[in-house]
Amino acid sequence: MIDFLLGKVNKIRNKLISKGLYDSRLWVLILLGVISVSMFWSGTKTIQQNYELTQKVEAIKRENNILELENRNKQLQNEYYKTSEFADITARRVFGKAAPGEKVYIIPKKVALSVLGKQNTETTDRQTLKKPQYQKNLEAWVSIYFGN
Repeated sequence: MIDFLLGKVNKIRNKLISKGLYDSRLWVLILLGVISVSMFWSGTKTIQQNYELTQKVEAIKRENNILELENRNKQLQNEYYKTSEFADITARRVFGKAAPGEKVYIIPKKVALSVLGKQNTETTDRQTLKKPQYQKNLEAWVSIYFGN
């Protein structure tokens, strides 16, 4: 069995020698090449991971800043709710109260809703006026081709 394996090793060695591939310097260069490629690949993966982690950190910082601003906004709202102006405005609106010297008018629901309906159409007209020209053109073409 050992003779068989030694024979195979000698055959492989003779083939390498005949092709000029048995030189130890060649194998050292190949080994250095493999090590260099693996180091380059590892470095590239590390750089990519660092970039992705940096992006995640920046996203979390932006989210944190937004949450801090929302928190500050809530604090300001709470401070406003504690003021006497808010209490006065709420009492007037909710309970129909008035300050001394003021008169309270009761408007029928039908009249109020008809006025609100007119205001809604005015706001939609304003919204169409604020649209950019290209959007108006696109809507005009869509209405020509597909109708309303």
